[in-house]
Amino acid sequence: MFWLLAAMMVQAQDEVRVSSHAYVPQSPYTLRVDTRLVEIAAVVRDGHGKVVPGLTKDDFRILDGGKERLIDHFVVDKGPDEALNDHKSASAPQALKSGVPATFGPPTRFLALFIDDVNGKDGALAGDLKRTQVAAEKFVREALKPDVRIAVFTASGTPNVNFTSDEAKLIEAVGALKAHVKMREDGLTACPRVTPYLAMRIAYDRDPSALRAVMTDSGQKNCPVSRMEVVTQAEETWRQVKEISTDTLNTVGRVVDHLGKMPGRRELLIASSGFLTVTMQEQKNKIIDRALRAGVVIDALDSKGLYGEALPGSRPQDAVGYKGAFPAEWFQFETLELPVRLQTLNEPMANLAEGTGGIFYHNNNDLAAGFREIGMPAEVTYRIGFRPEGVAPDGAYHKLKVTTRKYSVQARPGYFAPTENAAESLQSKIDREIMADDMKDGFPVRVAVERAAAALSIVVHVDISKLRFEKQGDRQVQRISFTTALIDGQGRVTAAKEGQMDLALTEATYKRLAASGVNAKITLQVPAGAYKLRQVAEEAVDGKMACSSHAIDVK
Repeated sequence: MFWLLAAMMVQAQDEVRVSSHAYVPQSPYTLRVDTRLVEIAAVVRDGHGKVVPGLTKDDFRILDGGKERLIDHFVVDKGPDEALNDHKSASAPQALKSGVPATFGPPTRFLALFIDDVNGKDGALAGDLKRTQVAAEKFVREALKPDVRIAVFTASGTPNVNFTSDEAKLIEAVGALKAHVKMREDGLTACPRVTPYLAMRIAYDRDPSALRAVMTDSGQKNCPVSRMEVVTQAEETWRQVKEISTDTLNTVGRVVDHLGKMPGRRELLIASSGFLTVTMQEQKNKIIDRALRAGVVIDALDSKGLYGEALPGSRPQDAVGYKGAFPAEWFQFETLELPVRLQTLNEPMANLAEGTGGIFYHNNNDLAAGFREIGMPAEVTYRIGFRPEGVAPDGAYHKLKVTTRKYSVQARPGYFAPTENAAESLQSKIDREIMADDMKDGFPVRVAVERAAAALSIVVHVDISKLRFEKQGDRQVQRISFTTALIDGQGRVTAAKEGQMDLALTEATYKRLAASGVNAKITLQVPAGAYKLRQVAEEAVDGKMACSSHAIDVK
């Protein structure tokens, strides 16, 4: 049920306008959110790769540039299906205890498939896409459940399908994927052959051995070039490659933002052959930051699989023009660079997954198994936060290391310090107040709760006579925003709505409502349990807030 207002009964309906939508915090696991909090999603595994449950805050240690940080908040996320899998628990649904099949409520998992159809090695990308399509179609059929919605997004932007449970629609979108290669593996010309990776090594790393390798290769193929010609081509190739990689990361960021608005568990699954982002650490870190604050876990799959590229000297591109033995220096450079190049291509996927507590699946040709592995959420995720006290507000990058005494930890590798002029966003402000416990009485707001079967109706009464209005023509103008949330014992937002009341009152209506007050009513459906009801209201003219907390038992 949406926001219902007694004020809607006034004759002049244009005097009150109401809008509402689901409230989705930037992170449903954050106890307190503000611009000074660094959030970390940590997955802990033993020596066999199994997730380790049962750890406490005292088991973790955070090193910020070598300096130990005090853990400010700590939440254990055991996944949305914990109660459904526990038939003996007192908190298990009654349907499970009685043997009656449980009925599902709104979707609790939102899976975004991001398939990279732009970056790759020409024909190899098309081959990777075909294998990815087969594996993705199988995954869609296996992953779709009554409480799951899946979306398909691509680096090129076509085709995209928003979150749905329509299997046929999703399979059609995956089957329609085509390669949209924007940079050939040969680079801008076949000779001199300056590949995207070699362009990076020459234009960014300024590596003389890479430059000599290109010149040697060109000489052997009877198209000798000068050092300046190679550098010029490398710089132009690298400029274009950076644009393509930037566009790819921007698209990933937009998917993270869109996914972060979904009211449930949020997971992004990236399938890509890899791309070059060595100069884009800040952009990647911002995506990690946004994902963490939105409660989005990023998993990644290397669609190259167990890449079997032939050794230098036996590749098709090496056969043309060479006579006799290959030059030793060229052969040595190409042989040593092969594994480094593959690792560099994989780095952005590994970085995004590691930074959000996700999985990077690579060095395996079984892509169907890869989708299954990355599509299954970790049984336990530890959500940890600290405040970077004493950090200069200069926007500098800080390396992080999260450890336990016995196990390996998968967590974000670093963060960027805030800047002096960084202002707290409206979303962060609302999140901070929703997750707080203190009372604010900037203006008079009363809360009453009406209980019904599996639902609560919350009535918020506002005394508008204590608010300052702005005069606009013959109207008294004010805006009141409401956010109502139920928070469980784990500090998670279980159900929430937010609404906005825009008032443009004539003098007669203002006098009537100033005497009676205005009521807003919202209905939230939640399972039985004990909750904290948190009510936050803010008026727009002076920015005053009214916040209160109430203990609620839902039978």
